[in-house]
Amino acid sequence: MANKLDCTTEAVLTPLERVQTILLDHRHTKNFTNTAHAFKVLKQYGYMEYYRGITPILVRNGPSNVLFFGLRGPIKSTLPEPSSQIGHTINDFISGAMLGAFISTVFYPVNVVKTRMQVQLGGPHETTWHTFKIIWRERGCSVTRMFYGVQLNFTRSLVSWGIINASYELIKKCFFSK
Repeated sequence: MANKLDCTTEAVLTPLERVQTILLDHRHTKNFTNTAHAFKVLKQYGYMEYYRGITPILVRNGPSNVLFFGLRGPIKSTLPEPSSQIGHTINDFISGAMLGAFISTVFYPVNVVKTRMQVQLGGPHETTWHTFKIIWRERGCSVTRMFYGVQLNFTRSLVSWGIINASYELIKKCFFSK
């Protein structure tokens, strides 16, 4: 149930990720004054423009969530047994960080495709597969080159997923345990 809910949430929030991608791209820096302006400009292309790149988002997040929620418990259980709440929080951080960084790395090429699709304004909506083939050729048909930039993504994911997982467990314990 949680994974279906998450995928649905991702679909609803796609316009936010779309605008973020546009605002981060150096080619659009001078075209938009702020987030509201970017949303207004996208509307000129029709409502489907807000959802450009939704397929790679769903391809990335659906399996990622299944892996994350399915493996975080088993990974945490391999860590030394903590003797305090701080120890539990550290284990939650470590298990979330390791798993989040791994998953983010595995799905990194999908994120590259998503970004390429979302940075485009107007024009035809190319398929995920078509966009992948373009990037694949541009990067010399090399698996290694499909992972350019992954080191920074790995580091970001390590920290953010560690914090997210530890926070989730603390909130769950504070509000939902008896």
